[in-house]
Amino acid sequence: MPSMPHSSDPDEPSPVPGGRPNWLVSTLVVLVCLAVVASGWGVARLTVGGSLRPLGAAEAPASPHPRDVSAGADPEDAGAYVEAAAELVEGSPAFHITFRVYDGGSAPRDGGEAPVPGAGDPPADDAPTGTGPYTAGLGEAVYASGAEPEFDHTFTTEGGRSVYRYDMGGGQLMMTADRGLELLDPPSTADRYLCSPGFGAAKLREVLDTSTDLALTGLEEVRLERPGLRSTHSAYRYTGTFTAVLGGYDPEAGSNTLTTVEDAEFELWIDEGGYPRRLDYRAADGVGESYEYHSFS
Repeated sequence: MPSMPHSSDPDEPSPVPGGRPNWLVSTLVVLVCLAVVASGWGVARLTVGGSLRPLGAAEAPASPHPRDVSAGADPEDAGAYVEAAAELVEGSPAFHITFRVYDGGSAPRDGGEAPVPGAGDPPADDAPTGTGPYTAGLGEAVYASGAEPEFDHTFTTEGGRSVYRYDMGGGQLMMTADRGLELLDPPSTADRYLCSPGFGAAKLREVLDTSTDLALTGLEEVRLERPGLRSTHSAYRYTGTFTAVLGGYDPEAGSNTLTTVEDAEFELWIDEGGYPRRLDYRAADGVGESYEYHSFS
């Protein structure tokens, strides 16, 4: 299926390994109206550390930051500036985000300098263990209002197995893995999180909802380092701790999953125009993610 258009360069190659099934375009419209249940999907389960626990649908912590802030917020007001950035993402008719997931295979933080998540390419298969962050997988999220699909979320494990998630518009959510295409009706909380455009601002909302020590540390240059998408932005850097939501896939149940990563330390960069550019977070056991926000329109 052709890649979703994005404002930076519609011809740029997808940074995520693994191609989309080329039969999907011709069958997607018909299958939107059907529930095709796939069995035996071979996507590997994400191994997670002890800081994770199942996320209940009823969990809705009170936010320590107000949500009535509009664009034009003062960067020194950390909560207001992150809120404004979330609103910009949610109001964008198109965006392109890439991300990495780390499953804790690297050594836990011991007070020393942690490796920078998201830098360079994934470690080679024969790379020595314990010498850097273990990459559980790479992902990409692309949204374009009015396109088919409107939202396209791809995740590829380090072993090369992929899960494709789609929002066809109007709340029609779909997913496919090694084989089979499923209409998610009714969608679960995990389906709505991973298969819809709200994914774009989800991490910003989690910072607002759960961080009590969000703080501005200064203005600096931040690099986006995905191959083919490298760029540098002048951005405000925010730090703190929060409770993150980590998406996954359970091949035995054939379903999307959500778990929480508690007490995760984060670094968030928001540019001078108010758009997020990068978010890195890690828990003490090494579980975490890195997000790069490449383009908006």
